[in-house]
Amino acid sequence: MLDQERIFSVLELLNLFDKSNKIARKLLQSYFRSKKYIGSKDRRFISESFWNILRHRYKIHWHLDYLNLEITFEKEMMLELFFLNQDYCNNISKIRQLFILKYKEIKIFNDLDLDFLNHLDFNEFYNIEMPEHIFYELPKYLLKSLKNGFKNEWKDVALSLKEEGFFDIRINTLKGKSRDEIYDLLKDIKVPFEPTKYSPLGIRLSKRYPIEGHELFKKGFIEVQGESSQLVSLLLDVKPGMHVADICSGAGGKSLILADIMKNKGRILSLDTNKKRLLNAGVRLKRADVYNVERRLVKPNWNVSGLEKKFDLVLIDAPCSGIGTWSRSPDSKFSFNPKKLQDLVLIQAELLLKGSLMVVPGGKLAYIVCSFLPEEGIDQINKFKEKNNLNFSEINLANIWNDTIFIQNAVKYPFKNVNKSITINPAIHKTDGFFISMFQRNR
Repeated sequence: MLDQERIFSVLELLNLFDKSNKIARKLLQSYFRSKKYIGSKDRRFISESFWNILRHRYKIHWHLDYLNLEITFEKEMMLELFFLNQDYCNNISKIRQLFILKYKEIKIFNDLDLDFLNHLDFNEFYNIEMPEHIFYELPKYLLKSLKNGFKNEWKDVALSLKEEGFFDIRINTLKGKSRDEIYDLLKDIKVPFEPTKYSPLGIRLSKRYPIEGHELFKKGFIEVQGESSQLVSLLLDVKPGMHVADICSGAGGKSLILADIMKNKGRILSLDTNKKRLLNAGVRLKRADVYNVERRLVKPNWNVSGLEKKFDLVLIDAPCSGIGTWSRSPDSKFSFNPKKLQDLVLIQAELLLKGSLMVVPGGKLAYIVCSFLPEEGIDQINKFKEKNNLNFSEINLANIWNDTIFIQNAVKYPFKNVNKSITINPAIHKTDGFFISMFQRNR
């Protein structure tokens, strides 16, 4: 493709993104599937420019507002090229050549359309006059929440969301191969990789890679799963033969790893309100040779009738903001709002109540969210403890870490001065952000 054609692909994607409700990653995938003639180098350029704009859109819009200019896709693209694109940054004449075109059916730009570039200072993309939430690319209410949750580290956490997300895979030991063996069999992929630091089951690729096309994936030896998701699953300390409920199981990521740890022995009941997600889970379970998971579709207002005091472990993988994974999906912030957060907090509290009724005496209740917001994490748990302190005791997660992850991977417990209700910090631990708290039901 010519560079001009690449640019107009990005403009087309921005238009599609703003007009549709699709997740940016899925939009990009479907776009490239529909245009198979686009080569790998062109895809890389288009993808990087598209993600650059989404990751820095608050600042790009601030610069256009600062110059009193209308916000258009074309101007967003021009600022991306000027400030962020390694091939065009700080090169106005080169950018002009891209946009002053005489293609048929393509908008024609003239010098006047690009004159505003002369007023940009390449060294002031991070301008000192920017409001704080613009600089950190977060809505004001979320930045406030972040400050409440991380008194001294909130800046690092906010900045971590702008970094490119990690791409981790997990080995499936049910297939009979160790991580070292899988590691050797992955030598044919084209990106560097290394064992995950904390999880004994993970391998981290240096960047996103279409691993779904690899034979190891097709045959169920590996699954795509972030390291922090692996960690919280390992901390559940499940054993073969246990009866486990996986509430809000989605496409089955947690059920898969729990079945692996349990060696396919015992029972896992996966509950979800979304039929499509459960069907997708069925495909993954079959590929992984997992057969101790029962999937059950429930209504949004489901009750626990018939499930009371039945499970040794009840896992609540609660719906949440997902802010812990926003480094991979920076577009999520554009569709999130305070009302959604309030609604999610109510749903999480309701699920905690339902889950607590399903735990056998002496059994465990686990609450997990891929978020580090206090409203969805520690605040939620504090409210639960106030209401249930006579029935449930909070579990020391440092002890479980030493009994599970340390034994398998010889990595010391990394959460200083916190033994209960831990938050995995993306800035420190270099994984997705997660929160986990566990309780034991009194006998």
